[in-house]
Amino acid sequence: MISVDDRSSEPEYLQVARQLRERIISGELPVGGRLPSSRAARAEYRVGRVTWGRAVEQLRVQGLVAVRKGQGAWVTARPAVQVLEVTIGDRISARVPTEEERGRLSAGLLSPVLVVTRADGSQEVHPAAVTVCSVTCP
Repeated sequence: MISVDDRSSEPEYLQVARQLRERIISGELPVGGRLPSSRAARAEYRVGRVTWGRAVEQLRVQGLVAVRKGQGAWVTARPAVQVLEVTIGDRISARVPTEEERGRLSAGLLSPVLVVTRADGSQEVHPAAVTVCSVTCP
């Protein structure tokens, strides 16, 4: 089920895109599976045609769906979840990616990134949508 929070500061189309992305990552929407049409999305999820179209476009830009005008959209890729090992002394923060990071990491507009600052001061940037942190304690 896709739901939109009218009180959220996150635009509705990004809320929908995030939830669709989560369903693709979980396998609920499998590779090769067709996304609902804008008409079906309106009936099933109460999401407007423009909002649905913008959400699907976000997924297309991320390389997760292919769109054929007049025919619909299909899931083309399922991003692999990466496990990130962190330990005592490492710091993790989340932020909006830069333009360069968005392109390099295939992150959508306003899809957060995780910034890991290691105990030695080095930094790593990872897409938050597909990164799971595993904490190792000595």
